[in-house]
This record gives sequence, C-alpha cells and structure tokens, in this order.
Amino acid sequence: MDIIISEKSDTPIYEQVYSQIASQILNGELEANYCLPSIRTVARELGISIITIKKAWELLEADDLIYTRAGKGTFVSAHAENRLSDKKYTLAVERFRKDAVFYRELNISREEFISIVEKEY
Repeated sequence: MDIIISEKSDTPIYEQVYSQIASQILNGELEANYCLPSIRTVARELGISIITIKKAWELLEADDLIYTRAGKGTFVSAHAENRLSDKKYTLAVERFRKDAVFYRELNISREEFISIVEKEY
C-alpha cells in the first residue's frame, strides 16, 4: 500500500489518502481481505493526524471498500470483478457530479469541458 501526500495540493489530506487507497482497491492492487495497517501506523508513517486517517477510513468503509473487525483489524472488502467495475463507475460519476458544479459556475461550455478532459486526460 503506497500513499503519497502532497502538502501543496488543494485537496484535503484525508481525500488524498481516500482516493489513493480506493484506486489501489479498485485497480486490484490491494486484494480482497488484505489487512490494512492500523490507523495509528499509517498516521505515524505519513506524519499526519490519526483523525485524518480515521476520516479517510470512514469514507472507505462508507463506500464498502473496506470493513473492520473488532480486535482483528481493517480489511479490503471482497467484490466480484463486475462489482468493481460498477463501483469504479459509481465513484467516478459521483465525483464528476460534484466537480461539474464548479465548471458550470465558471461558465465553461460542454465543448470546452470536453476539450479540457481530452487534453488533460
């Protein structure tokens, strides 16, 4: 499990942690039932607050990407391969819907937006 934090990013640290772990799970890098390091261990290794990691873990659990067993640890949830594709799609659409508001507020046209996506992707 690799996590890289950018202090210069506008993205909150808990979201950086969430998105990197979610990507690793959805891309199959972290397999089902893989035991994640403890919140305290991750916080210590990254040099950030336990509360920040706890918030990322809560989001991952809310999205059914991880689960916790009291006294055992936190593990990657098992998903059938087609469910992973569905999950990726769902998460991408949810993120886009949030971000779309920003682009609309900037008065960027659909064509301009598509051009941005094509250029940057």
